[in-house]
Amino acid sequence: MLRIKKNKPPVSSEVRSFRAVRRLNLNRTYVPIKIGVIAGYILLAMLSASTSMFGILVGALLRIAGY
Repeated sequence: MLRIKKNKPPVSSEVRSFRAVRRLNLNRTYVPIKIGVIAGYILLAMLSASTSMFGILVGALLRIAGY
């Protein structure tokens, strides 16, 4: 007769095995970028400045074109 162990989680077909999850963590296809707080603020400021400059440029070109 087969005994069921206490506190054993039910087996689900949707849950990946521990080995597959560990393999995915070890062989990442991407590496998260770790930058400092100040560098993040500088990057955000550069993105904001370039976006606003692009908007000004498009607005000026539309004004010149007569729209």
